[in-house]
Amino acid sequence: MPIALIILYPLLVHLSVVTDVPQLQVAAIICFACGLLFKGLQRGNKIAWGVLGVISLVALGFGLLDITLYVLYLPPILLPLLLLFVFGRTLLPGQEPLVTAIGEASRGPLSPAMRQYTRRITQFWCGVFLVMMLWSMILPWLEQPEIWSWFTNIINYGLVGVLFVGEFILRKYLFPEHNHPGFVEYLRIVVQANIRH
Repeated sequence: MPIALIILYPLLVHLSVVTDVPQLQVAAIICFACGLLFKGLQRGNKIAWGVLGVISLVALGFGLLDITLYVLYLPPILLPLLLLFVFGRTLLPGQEPLVTAIGEASRGPLSPAMRQYTRRITQFWCGVFLVMMLWSMILPWLEQPEIWSWFTNIINYGLVGVLFVGEFILRKYLFPEHNHPGFVEYLRIVVQANIRH
């Protein structure tokens, strides 16, 4: 349920832009907040409900001021920037690349070739997040919200999904001697990885 609410965010934003129904942008923000706060809301946590109330009022305020779309220009810039920071700082001297750390946490020490490969994959993801951040910054200036929405609410997520699956297939092809997990197990490893740098 919380994942469904979070996934609903880009879909509602995109639908609001292509149908010119700005109220859906407010609904998108509230759905996203519900997804993030879901466990607390489900337990009846007063703080979670209070935070949801504040976010809802702020979102409604954005709607009344007709500035919601301008506010929504920020997350597609900030999220790739955050991911770029998380992945990029692990490439600094003395750090272990994030993809290498996840691999070793899930299956023990990696071979030198696999360590080099996972370092390159960490670099690759940094490049992907940088490109996503840049086009999310540039597209609003074109003043064509539909193009911005297609890229930031549909193409970005589709691209990440395709590249994630593609890298999984490539890894199995390049390193057939390794005992690779199935795709669902691979997803579980990535989601549950508890890497601290």
